[in-house]
Amino acid sequence: MGVNRNFSINLIFLLGLNLLVKPFYLLGVEVGVQNAVGAEDYGLYYAMFNFTFLFNVLLDLGINNFQKIKVAQDAESGMQNMATLLPMKILLSGLYMVVTIVAALIIGFEGDYWFFIGWLMINHILSVFLLMFRANLAGLHLFIRDSFLSVIDRLLMIMGVGYLLWFGSEKFEIETFVLLQTAAYAFAIVLALILTPAGKRLILPKVSMLAMVSMAKQTWPFALLILLMTAYNKLDGIMLERLADQGTLEAGIYAQAFRILDAGNSFAFLYAGLLLPMFARMLHEGKAVKELYSLVDQACRLLIIPAGVVCIISLFFGDWLMHLLYDEHADESALSLVWLMGSFVFLASGYVFGTLITASAEMKALNWIAFGTVLLNVVLNWMLIPEYGSEGAAFTSFISLGFMAIAQILFSYQKFDLALKPWLMRAIILWALALLAVFVASYFKLSPSASIFFVLGISVVSFFTFVIDRSMILDEIRKRT
Repeated sequence: MGVNRNFSINLIFLLGLNLLVKPFYLLGVEVGVQNAVGAEDYGLYYAMFNFTFLFNVLLDLGINNFQKIKVAQDAESGMQNMATLLPMKILLSGLYMVVTIVAALIIGFEGDYWFFIGWLMINHILSVFLLMFRANLAGLHLFIRDSFLSVIDRLLMIMGVGYLLWFGSEKFEIETFVLLQTAAYAFAIVLALILTPAGKRLILPKVSMLAMVSMAKQTWPFALLILLMTAYNKLDGIMLERLADQGTLEAGIYAQAFRILDAGNSFAFLYAGLLLPMFARMLHEGKAVKELYSLVDQACRLLIIPAGVVCIISLFFGDWLMHLLYDEHADESALSLVWLMGSFVFLASGYVFGTLITASAEMKALNWIAFGTVLLNVVLNWMLIPEYGSEGAAFTSFISLGFMAIAQILFSYQKFDLALKPWLMRAIILWALALLAVFVASYFKLSPSASIFFVLGISVVSFFTFVIDRSMILDEIRKRT
């Protein structure tokens, strides 16, 4: 119960903090930027962001997840890894820039593309260093500090970009957006160092090629997984820009729909960041399967079941939402949104079961699943994008992520002998009630906004009635009063 309470209380704090910041950033700032600069200019930025992110594995080599697990298992020895990791990260940053530039030259990017390639490479480097410092905090179970750092860069962007969008006297340019990202990441890194406990903050780096090679041998399975995950998450935008007629425009249309998925995905990703060190510590300490399943069950209830409700709302009210947010191409984006939000449940499943498999060091199985997902993603995108554009890419995402989620769930239940029925039955009941609420709202001809609030209200009441473990929350309230 202690681990479940620790997970749930930190999850509630993380959820509250991110609900205050990230939706406003994604649906306010990013939407405002795209409306200000237009779908085509934003599509160029989006395609180049995905392109430069594609080589992100060279910056990390699986180090962040490896470090999070090691610090969770043994804080002292785990933090000593930083002596090798810091110089290793610097060398990897140089390698990343060389490979990215060579790839861009081979593809034939030119002109305005190079501004975005250059600055976005710097942004990805800063982002990976920030994630490394956050991995230390999560491994030390300093989840409150990690949660605060998870939103600080977005909070700074809200203030900077928001001011220029709504009070600036000149037309907003997409290049300004990129430069403000750089400043926000730099500030967040300084803050992450300040929030790291004093005794673990400054560890003298040791430049040892032998130590770096040894570290790379330990982290390469994690690196391969990151490479494969990056491929099936980022290839869509790149292949749209290259294969579709009016490629940058189609990438911009896809980005409009993907932003809604990204809003939900950002929360699920953070929850996985909490789960990984908890799973790692439980497995390292040899906890019973029953106790492990209890945390898995709790995670499924808190992640997968709400994701299904969001999927249902997007399915029935996506067209209204797209027209509410965007000035251009709302109808086309709504077609992509249906398939993208259908894949949200699969993503949430991956953040539970994929994280469990990662913590158990079953990297071979996880990498084979990821390889199959990438292969399916590339083949379907190659077939569908030329004819169906952004909608074809969205359908591809739905099919490939569905394959990934089902494979991870089946492997997890076979490996750990977990029970599927308890959380799944609750999920089916709640999703059925959400669908019923949609049809009731339609019968009474409620407006789209009123319908969404009605469906959310029914879902929230149902969630707290029979999905969440109320006794755990009541125990925590009694404990604190």
